Amino acid sequence: MIPSIIYYSSAFAPWKETLNSLLQDTHYDYQWVPFTHLSEVPVASMTIVHESDCGEEDHPYMGARKALLLVKAWSFKRSLQAINSGANDCIAYDDISRIASWVVAEQSRSAWQAHSLDQPSSLQTVLDAIPVPIFYKDELHIYRGCNRYFCEFLGLPKERIVGHSVYDIAPKELADVYYEADQALLAAGGTQVYEASVKSANGDLMEIEFNKAVFYKANGDKGGQVGAMLNITERNRLMRQLDKASRTDPLTGVGNRREFNIAVSVALQKARQSLRATSLLTIDVDHFKSVNDVYGHSGGDKALKFLVNSMLDVLPDDGRVYRIGGEEFYVLLPNNDLAEARVIAEKIRQHIPEQTLSLRGGELAMTVSIGVIQLGTELQLEDAYKRVDRALYEAKATGRNRVCLAYYDD
Repeated sequence: MIPSIIYYSSAFAPWKETLNSLLQDTHYDYQWVPFTHLSEVPVASMTIVHESDCGEEDHPYMGARKALLLVKAWSFKRSLQAINSGANDCIAYDDISRIASWVVAEQSRSAWQAHSLDQPSSLQTVLDAIPVPIFYKDELHIYRGCNRYFCEFLGLPKERIVGHSVYDIAPKELADVYYEADQALLAAGGTQVYEASVKSANGDLMEIEFNKAVFYKANGDKGGQVGAMLNITERNRLMRQLDKASRTDPLTGVGNRREFNIAVSVALQKARQSLRATSLLTIDVDHFKSVNDVYGHSGGDKALKFLVNSMLDVLPDDGRVYRIGGEEFYVLLPNNDLAEARVIAEKIRQHIPEQTLSLRGGELAMTVSIGVIQLGTELQLEDAYKRVDRALYEAKATGRNRVCLAYYDD
């Protein structure tokens, strides 16, 4: 006869031999295996846990094992607490006869269950017909059923899921997220919808929307939860693409005004926290209408893309270019004060004419006029935009190909 394995925690070791002697009078053979943490014990195994060896981190694993909790001072109230936390039973650690009876009863029950047939029910047939992963758990967060799509998604047979906790079938970093959500749902009741990552059978990390609800026992107590999983990976990818497209200038590939509004708000928040200055350049291409007149709109488009790449060549790593409209651009400098921004603006102004673009009909060299301002708070942004625009107009009015600074004291 193959011996049944009994897992036991270290504090129970002094009573193991006495218990083993009593169990020799049964027709079962037993093998004793010590453990340190419940996570080491296989699911559904007979497990004897001394209360001094049971920490908070062991509680999520309790319900998926046939765990007997041994306590120093047994009481009915203490026993209820143990059972409600997932223990199969609770006995005083020195009550060896009762412990032996529990072991034999569990062994007999396991032998009977092994010979019982798992006939498919009407409910299981309905669940298997629904083409999304569905599961249900009891009040201890142990899986008590699922459909075939749930098994296929995880790449596990049903017997590796039912009777197990989420910690038995998912990586711990993901299981922590699911377990916390399960606890919140059972505490609050009702329904719950949230998104989380799930590792599929082929190892891919999928974005899943969980739709879960609490179900109740006949006496009104919470019996557990049922959940359905919707794969929203592709939907979210498309939404991110659409969001990025809505914030990107389609011609030059840099951010548009919407992206700039988000970026400047973030930059000012970080600047306030780090006590660093943030500056803004507004840049306009000189005589750009003549570029379109000479080279056509397709040539003008090429010129704008060439201009953006030329600006990026001389910007600091954290500098960002945004196309605000037509041939006008913003450059956000999140870590530069007015004096530093002026130096960067001069580098751009000098660098642009040195770059030539070959277009059909000739070589194009451009110049730019630039306004520069150091930004204050978000409440001052509209005023800052007006002032830097005036500085840009001043640069254009006084000969173009110039850098002019904007101040707040005029």
